[in-house]
Amino acid sequence: MAKTYFHVFLRLLFSFYDCIIDFFFGLYYNDTTRKYISGVDYPFMLESASSVARKIRNKEMSSVDVVNAYIARIAQVNGILNSVVDERYKDAIEEAKQADKMIESGEWSKERLEKERPFHGVPISTKESTAIKGMRHTFGLTLRAHETAPDDAEVIKSMRRAGAIPFVLTNIPELNMWYETRCNVYGQTNNPYDTNRTVGGSSGGESSLISACGSPLGIGTDVGGSVRMPAYFCGIFGHKPTSGMINLQGLTRKAAEHTEMSLTCPGPICKHAEDLLPTMKVLMQGSKVELDLTTKVDVAKLRFFYIEDDCGDLRVSPIQSDQLNALRKAVKYVGELTGVPPKKLVPSKWKYGYKVWRYLITQEPERLAWELTNRNGTVCWWWETLRFFTGTSPYTLPSILRLIDLNVFPKENPEWVKEVLESLLGDLKRELGDNGVLLHPTHPTTAFYHNAAHLRPWNFTYTSIINALKLPATQIPMGLNSKGLPLGVQAIANPYCDRLTIAVAQELEQAFGGWVPPFKTI
Repeated sequence: MAKTYFHVFLRLLFSFYDCIIDFFFGLYYNDTTRKYISGVDYPFMLESASSVARKIRNKEMSSVDVVNAYIARIAQVNGILNSVVDERYKDAIEEAKQADKMIESGEWSKERLEKERPFHGVPISTKESTAIKGMRHTFGLTLRAHETAPDDAEVIKSMRRAGAIPFVLTNIPELNMWYETRCNVYGQTNNPYDTNRTVGGSSGGESSLISACGSPLGIGTDVGGSVRMPAYFCGIFGHKPTSGMINLQGLTRKAAEHTEMSLTCPGPICKHAEDLLPTMKVLMQGSKVELDLTTKVDVAKLRFFYIEDDCGDLRVSPIQSDQLNALRKAVKYVGELTGVPPKKLVPSKWKYGYKVWRYLITQEPERLAWELTNRNGTVCWWWETLRFFTGTSPYTLPSILRLIDLNVFPKENPEWVKEVLESLLGDLKRELGDNGVLLHPTHPTTAFYHNAAHLRPWNFTYTSIINALKLPATQIPMGLNSKGLPLGVQAIANPYCDRLTIAVAQELEQAFGGWVPPFKTI
């Protein structure tokens, strides 16, 4: 009993701590520092990428006009958001001309295009750490400021085969290893709903641009929530696939042989859930795994479960009331839809999510101290810390903190990690089966002020535990709070049940409206 009261006291103390952070950061970031983006010039920019592709196939608009419209949109918003860091506009327009000629020639029927090239003529974006031949490939490191990619990443090759036209690269944090998007190469990316606030990371440039209608569809990567958190903070959809399925060649320094063991997963980021399934079908091309993405899912026949918070991890912020209400709204809806109240889960080992992820990330092939030097030696953590506080370090604070974490604090016991993983996975597999979906908050807070993440460094645990378990998860927008900031939940399922979480995303979009534009619509 005494332990329970002490735990409640600590959570109340943490809530007070969060309020203090928001209060003081709010004194600095206010209406005088906030900027606003304008509405779009063309209604189609509010639609899904799939809808744009249909209009191109039906000759309702040309690919050239679509590409030019998005180029113009980026010119409108990028000075405010700082999302786009490199472009290939000239080449993209030439590829759009070829796409239009293919349609005009009649060589490909509309049916064939829909089947084999579902994104024919549609411009797409991706993060700067995803290789596109000839474009910048710095990983946010100043030591790589002039590096370019020698070839396309495999996911980009797949999207090209599906008819998509890559046209811009977007901002990332240094080495993708932080949940805010800021680096010393490109600076900071801003949230289109409130430019004083974070876009999350590491796919923050992607999510900011897509939410602002600067791109119809993007490909992100997720190692600890890097697709889902930015999508959540920017009010859109993001899917983290089951781990180990999609070729990682060309994602930072990842190679194809890293695919099966890595926590990293490429996944789609989009304004509308309609785009999730066709993008996943494209990304799965050439995979060694046969993933069922065609069987229709009746959401009313699924079994639902939910977890309301961190289940006892005292490092993580308590869930805010707005976010908790959004989760409960989703839980109530699916309960009424299925006729069965969702079951609340309180896994005893869920609170170890960060520790498990912390161990697993050290098993990745990249070593931070080596990567920070562009693989030309290793960084000394204490020397680099001194350099940072004297203003002479080329690295960002999150990288310094990560170096300290790796070198100063005790490492996790591998056997203990294995035991926790087996216990959590075993429990979830038994509960969820092949037709169960778990609803869980994507993050404990709404989009916070810039730099506040340094004072809440473990809050990404809400998403990173899913990477540790290698489960599929879809971030689903659930409207805005009273401050106009996005809310959301993530739908989680057992491995290779991606179609279930995507179906739930489509259902909840229909029920609650999904993405809300961060500007006044036409």
